[in-house]
Amino acid sequence: MIFDAKFEIADDADLYADGTTAYITTGKEIDWVKSGLNIGQGTPIYLNIIVGTTVYSGGTSCQFFLEVDDTSEGHDSTFKRVLMTDVLVTADLDAVGDFIYSGAVPVDVDAERYLLLGVTTVGTFTQGKVNAWLSNAPIGTASDLQVDESNI
Repeated sequence: MIFDAKFEIADDADLYADGTTAYITTGKEIDWVKSGLNIGQGTPIYLNIIVGTTVYSGGTSCQFFLEVDDTSEGHDSTFKRVLMTDVLVTADLDAVGDFIYSGAVPVDVDAERYLLLGVTTVGTFTQGKVNAWLSNAPIGTASDLQVDESNI
């Protein structure tokens, strides 16, 4: 399977909130129809998330999630939350490239047309950027292929 920029969910995107739920920048969702990907049985695909060029500050904790929806820019009343990370303490997200999450996505992640990444925060976050992408392997393995400017 070939992964390209279509499978990059967030590229140094602001993803923080003031004690609420927030989503990545408009237009960074994955559209399964445009991607041409037909997810079936076989090798899993992985969601990988790391801290971008700006570390998180303020706030107490955060929890990232994946949602699927049939509406572009989703998160309307018909969304389905398909994956949630553990709750992360802000103090643990204090270096660029820090690991946030890496794991296989559920097999029903393509149950709806669009895939979105979001975060729920506790406390007032003043900054934080995130990189997130789908890959054929978890972070730190030889097969992990984060989309990079050089290979687009």
